[in-house]
Amino acid sequence: MSKHYKQIPLLAAAILSLGLTSARPVFSQQVEGLYSENLEAASSFQVGLTLYNRSDFEGAEKAFRKTLQFDPFIPMAYYLLGNSLFQQGKTDLATEQYRRALALDPNIAEAYYNLGLALYRQGNVGGALAQYQKALSLKPDLPEARYNMALALESQGRSQEAIAEYTKAINLNPNNAAAPYNMGLLYVKQNQTEPAIAAFQQAVTLNPNLIEGHYQLGILQAQQGRWKEAEDSLRKVTKLDPKFVKAQYQLGMVLAERGDFEGAGDRFAWVTSLEPNNIDAYRRLGAARLKTRQYDLAEAALQKALSIEPNVAMARYNLGVALQQQKKYGDAIAQYQQAILLQPNQPDAFFNLGVSLEQSQRRNEAMSFLLQAKSLYSSQGNLQKVDEVDQYMQKLAAQPTIPDLTQPIQAPMTLPTRQPMQPPTGTPLMQPTRPPATEPQQRNLLRLTPFNQEPLNR
Repeated sequence: MSKHYKQIPLLAAAILSLGLTSARPVFSQQVEGLYSENLEAASSFQVGLTLYNRSDFEGAEKAFRKTLQFDPFIPMAYYLLGNSLFQQGKTDLATEQYRRALALDPNIAEAYYNLGLALYRQGNVGGALAQYQKALSLKPDLPEARYNMALALESQGRSQEAIAEYTKAINLNPNNAAAPYNMGLLYVKQNQTEPAIAAFQQAVTLNPNLIEGHYQLGILQAQQGRWKEAEDSLRKVTKLDPKFVKAQYQLGMVLAERGDFEGAGDRFAWVTSLEPNNIDAYRRLGAARLKTRQYDLAEAALQKALSIEPNVAMARYNLGVALQQQKKYGDAIAQYQQAILLQPNQPDAFFNLGVSLEQSQRRNEAMSFLLQAKSLYSSQGNLQKVDEVDQYMQKLAAQPTIPDLTQPIQAPMTLPTRQPMQPPTGTPLMQPTRPPATEPQQRNLLRLTPFNQEPLNR
């Protein structure tokens, strides 16, 4: 018995998420499809649509399977069955249904697109690209296909082609914040800072709550020495997510660079409350508290840093400064000696050790270390420091009492040059790595999990 078909408008929910989370249906659209004269098939199909729109994908699957038992020649039933399976994570089964739908109707652009998504999730990137291209040959203005083609190209290392597709996706859908964000990451990978900044700015303009976009923007602005802009960007991140440790740490570094050591110290203190074993945060906290002359707090922070990792010369040195300022000369001497053992070419440590020994009535020992400090400064070409040591030693020679030394030499607190690197797609925030003793922790750029790839209904 031959079948006769007529076109009947059908309603289905389009479930493509337009955000950075796994959100479910966000809008509905009209679907045109071939419908059977079989009343049982028609009834089951409508039940399937209703369940599908309610996100009851298991129920929808059963209804569409029942539909196809009554009439196996409805391409839209295969297509929506594929979507129902896809939403349940049954990717292999979904692929089979999309192929059946296309065998009956090779003009369903969305079926090619969804088949591409399924293949991409199976690791078949080349196959996914082929299906996206077929979808675009039928519907060139399908922004989702452009976007996901860009992701696939990016995964193959074809950065320039990926950027071109992201650009087309943005032109088709200017409200998709994920496209300029991911494009910005590609620019970072290519060391194109200005285009990356422009892309991230576009992303956060579209989505002011895009934490990762503000963070990336702040890092790049800091890298360029645009400290006020970097501060503004990172403050937005910490306001949106106060527990974003990397952003809090980087904001502390930026504030220190701007001379706001009180604010910097508060940020580093917050980091230590979130990560009690973050040695870099304790070291930076100690340095910031030294700058604000809160020597007891500096001592506590640096002691904590050294309890976690004792062999850090700069932490030993700064602890010596904190102790010396509190007139704990014996303890300060011990810390300077440890710093010199760990880093023998540190003239400031020799100088402050000499001063502490003099203040402890141990002038003969002090002179030896002061001379070593002078020699090291001279070898470094630091004539200003050589003069300071000479003047201090002349004061010692001219008077039997201890001269008044204003301040021990403190280690500078600087923000290093960062080279942002891009972790693999979908990885979580990278764990902190231990930098050299004289540098704060390097912060890698976060790689955003790919834009949610959900099937698109026709």
